[in-house]
Amino acid sequence: MITPLRPAWRLAAPAALLLALLSPLAAGVPPARAISEADALRKLAVVPVFVITDGNGRPLPIPRGRTLVLPLFLERSRAEQELANLRRANAGLQARLIPLPMHEANAQVKAMRAELREGWTLAAPVVPNPADLELARTILRAQGVPEQSLRSELRVPVFFTRPFLTVRAPEGERAVFFLSHDDLRAALARLPQGATAPKPQAADLSTVLQVIVESEADRFLFHPTREHLRLQAEQARRPRAGSAGSAASPAPPAPPAPPPLPPPR
Repeated sequence: MITPLRPAWRLAAPAALLLALLSPLAAGVPPARAISEADALRKLAVVPVFVITDGNGRPLPIPRGRTLVLPLFLERSRAEQELANLRRANAGLQARLIPLPMHEANAQVKAMRAELREGWTLAAPVVPNPADLELARTILRAQGVPEQSLRSELRVPVFFTRPFLTVRAPEGERAVFFLSHDDLRAALARLPQGATAPKPQAADLSTVLQVIVESEADRFLFHPTREHLRLQAEQARRPRAGSAGSAASPAPPAPPAPPPLPPPR
């Protein structure tokens, strides 16, 4: 799992396919495939979602008519608020939150849909940060995307830049997508002094996944969300198996930041 806690950012000219993301939300792309759809979804392993479950850890969708709604929260705080509301409305309800990597949550939703009785449907909307959603709308609105498209097609905002920010991953240099505008802004702040500031862009997650799959090469990754890093830190503080009763080992310090890469000429 790629978790660049302190990557060295640089600018890279965007691939031609990703230029399609800079105009309409659902811009068409050539029918070439670098990786499978499953492999593209696995890139979301660094993007956890929080799911409300029963006491046994089974997802607990909310019935609305003949539709079951299972929200997948990107932020733990919003999930905790929804859980508290659910408990207040249902005294004695045994419910809790569990974090799941987004690709695993997607697999569970597919399995649940396969088990539904006839006439029932299951909706599993990803619930983003409202501020990120509005920022993405502002970016796309300035590019001329119609308001109706912004309201109906932009559900899970993803941010990137033009030219793209890249990071050196074990597999080589990769262009980076961000599920949080704050994370994008933090990356931009660490560019080498004198580098031209790239322009923030936005697209819906479905469009980004489509481009990842249909690109001619596997050249993209998702930046780990803050919730992912927080969960990693929590796991590092827990006692290891076989050391019950002992104090949790402190998490190892983060490695120093590598020297920044110069911008391309």
